[in-house]
Amino acid sequence: MTKIFWGCFLLINLLAYKTFAYTPSEGKVTALFGPYIYQTKFNGANGFDAPNLTDLGLIAEGDLNSSGGLEIALFHMNKIFYRHKEGQYIAEQTELVEITMGYRRWWTNYFSSALAFYSSYSIGVPKIIRSDFAVGSEIDTSARDITEYGFDFSLQAELWSNETYAVILDTRYGLSVTSKQNEEGDHWSALVGLRYTIQEKLRPKTYKSPNLKR
Repeated sequence: MTKIFWGCFLLINLLAYKTFAYTPSEGKVTALFGPYIYQTKFNGANGFDAPNLTDLGLIAEGDLNSSGGLEIALFHMNKIFYRHKEGQYIAEQTELVEITMGYRRWWTNYFSSALAFYSSYSIGVPKIIRSDFAVGSEIDTSARDITEYGFDFSLQAELWSNETYAVILDTRYGLSVTSKQNEEGDHWSALVGLRYTIQEKLRPKTYKSPNLKR
């Protein structure tokens, strides 16, 4: 109860400050970093289920104009892949790094969406979490592949901000295009992080000539 109280106290104090809505502009560069929760899209079967996992993500955006800009993101994951054959299931997990590259469109000063192409790279040794198959007869999953590709859809909302920092909620859905037959490889995620404005394009100052007295 004490933790809840102090959490609410901190939130109230943060919201008490004046907020500044985000305004995209050419040359502005921001970086968003924070923890996120993710899960493989799997409804469960034969006692298998998809747990919620946590990790860290980094998102960088460079505005092209007042509507949006290019976005590059980096996520570390321990993703689980599920596959079935003739009523038998297998779940395999592997450590990977996912990189997305796409375009973010700002619809209002507080809400935006993005579409990106992602590629993920295995950096660990895949392991079987659970299997209905006999030892040695398991079917393989994308956890054993070196790379995976897909599309990344993102919705982002600004919860609080000032001139330099902002608290952002970023939700995503990853649609895999390299999933094997009868495999569940899509995933969703939600990140709450701190966005920092790294650079803003300086506007040229207008020179006003002094009034000459006659």
